[in-house]
Amino acid sequence: MIKGLLFFFEKENIDTMDTKGEVLLTILSSLAQDESRNISENCKWGIIRQFQSGKVLVNTARFLGYDKDENGELVINNEEAKIVKRIFNEYLEGKSYQAIANGLMRDGIKTGTGNSKWWDSTISGILTNEKYHGDVLLQKTYTVDFLNHKRIKNNGIAQQFYIEQNHEPIISRDLYDRVQDEKERRALLKGNLVGNRHKYSSKYAFSSKVFCGKCGNIFKRRTWNSNKSKYKKAVWQCKTYVVDGRGACDAKAVDEQVLMDAFVRVFNRINENKDGFIKTLKDNIEKVLAETASNQLIEELESKIEVLKDDLKGLVKLQVRNSIDDAVYNEEYIRISSELDELREQRAEFDRQNNIRNDYRERLNVIIETLNGWQGLLVEFSDEIFNALVEKIEVISPTHFVFILKSGMRVEEHI
Repeated sequence: MIKGLLFFFEKENIDTMDTKGEVLLTILSSLAQDESRNISENCKWGIIRQFQSGKVLVNTARFLGYDKDENGELVINNEEAKIVKRIFNEYLEGKSYQAIANGLMRDGIKTGTGNSKWWDSTISGILTNEKYHGDVLLQKTYTVDFLNHKRIKNNGIAQQFYIEQNHEPIISRDLYDRVQDEKERRALLKGNLVGNRHKYSSKYAFSSKVFCGKCGNIFKRRTWNSNKSKYKKAVWQCKTYVVDGRGACDAKAVDEQVLMDAFVRVFNRINENKDGFIKTLKDNIEKVLAETASNQLIEELESKIEVLKDDLKGLVKLQVRNSIDDAVYNEEYIRISSELDELREQRAEFDRQNNIRNDYRERLNVIIETLNGWQGLLVEFSDEIFNALVEKIEVISPTHFVFILKSGMRVEEHI
């Protein structure tokens, strides 16, 4: 109350000049605060019940790639989905967060909130968002104060709900998993913890792609200085050797230029037999398509899932209205949830297999497009072509390499 001012509340008939009125006002304020707390708790309870019944609450106003339909379900925004796919693909091609952000700003692409400025943290957030492969983690944050509505990150204090296959994915689960693996590899290369991955910057085409043929560890880039001259040479060396010494792994360093020249020769060999190579890739694509699960089988599973979801929602409504005994509710909830989980796992397995096949098909298509778009021999190393074709390199010795292409083919190169 403002000092020196007196108030009269007509509806409640309270006069602040009267000491009784002041006491009554204090009591009413306390009751109002309790009511606010009860409303907050009821809202929390209602939201959690919705989460338990499979109801998803997602704000798409700040969420790139999706809109909501008339039923509140997530639907793909095709134009924004292209941006999401671009970010995932460019990261796997070796670009850092900042390099991806710079490219998006250069092309005039805006963030999910409409900003022109892209931050590396925004890119990192997109790359770790489970919604892009069709799942949803609910209650990532929670309200700690019902009066000021302050929300903080949920680090296990409040219950969370993870819903698989909630909506149509923008990227495959396999692609999402490969990005997480890549993030961890980059973090380990830099010596960062998993939670501090965003500090790593992928500057080189061979980063996280060169592996030791002896111990299996990754190769790190190092610069050697000549004692006799100012000449510096970039080499790639086994991390086990660098960290633990020759006794742990005696793999020798490889000159970076030697690796580049080796790839140029591998590409030119492939390109010389381009027609036959592309035919093999297209045959593999047809084989992958033939193995895809039938739409009829998937539709039958989805129909059963929808029936059980409706049953579960109906059960929750009965519980909310106190129209069902708690013991009966718990028993039915467990039974329906178990059946629903089993069907969802079957559906998820179909999706996992199909996503793996789709991702493989996409890889092959990228290789085909790269080869068709190149005429003649490659005369010098190209980062773009290397990242489009090569999954990793195994270094058997400084003169013997195995290039594993994204099609799965292994190509040996001896010097």
